[in-house]
Amino acid sequence: MKLRQTIPAALFSAVVLAGCGQEAKQQLATVSHVDSLRVDSLASSRKDMMAEVMAGTQFMTEINAELAKARSLNGKQEASLETSSEMTAVNEQRKAIVGRISHLVAKLDSVQTRLASARSNMKKLTKDDSVLVAQVAQYEKSIADMQAATAQERTQLQGTISQQNTQIATLNSRVDTLTTVRTALLDTVSQLNTEKNTAYYVVGTKDELIKKGVLVQEGGKRFVLVGGRNVVPARTLDPSAFSKIDRLTDRTIQLPQGEYQILTRQNASFAKPQVEKDGKIGGALTIDQPERFWENSRFLIIVRS
Repeated sequence: MKLRQTIPAALFSAVVLAGCGQEAKQQLATVSHVDSLRVDSLASSRKDMMAEVMAGTQFMTEINAELAKARSLNGKQEASLETSSEMTAVNEQRKAIVGRISHLVAKLDSVQTRLASARSNMKKLTKDDSVLVAQVAQYEKSIADMQAATAQERTQLQGTISQQNTQIATLNSRVDTLTTVRTALLDTVSQLNTEKNTAYYVVGTKDELIKKGVLVQEGGKRFVLVGGRNVVPARTLDPSAFSKIDRLTDRTIQLPQGEYQILTRQNASFAKPQVEKDGKIGGALTIDQPERFWENSRFLIIVRS
């Protein structure tokens, strides 16, 4: 500032003494222009520096806010995060906070770089602004401290995230195991229910059923030349010779035209024939109470008279 005050005055005196000669006018104009550029540059550097200080302050405030969020998440009771989905949600929040902190730290690094550049320019322009230079140095130290603290917090938060990822993987593995066991149990229960509810029936004449091995003749004839032996169900019945049904859902058995009788041990009182006459049935057989009807045997043999 002293240069701007003294040089123009001296030159002005010289100009007056020289009768405002052309050469003096040119010198005065040159010096005034250079001094004006210096002052403008100094003002611009100060403005830039203050802008960077404000920007850095804002970023540090935002970083503190994000770190507060991270501490809040870390403060949660781990026991309260019982499910994989809850732990995943908290972990995603931590990842988002780490991402935002990293973004803000990058901006803070950029502010520090620009601040150092502005301070260097200002040092070249003036050596008299020692107070401002000291303030800037203190502020740069604050930025460095913030960067160190942020790096530590970020490392701790990343460690928590890694730990949570391990716990989530363990939970997912347990869930997969439980799902596999549950599926196997459901399959077993379904298979047992299917087997329990499976029943078999066959309809035909006596000769047809004897030929299939469903009926067998037992005992001797009453008379040597006439009469027949008793016909009873075989001791071992082959399911492939029967029609398979679900006893709970298939409750009506259609019968071809003719008269029939049930030869096996089912309780006929729990079923209703479409036609019934003289102990014979016809048309169809509707089972009203499946559990009671099939409880004595799951093989039903209906013989045509």
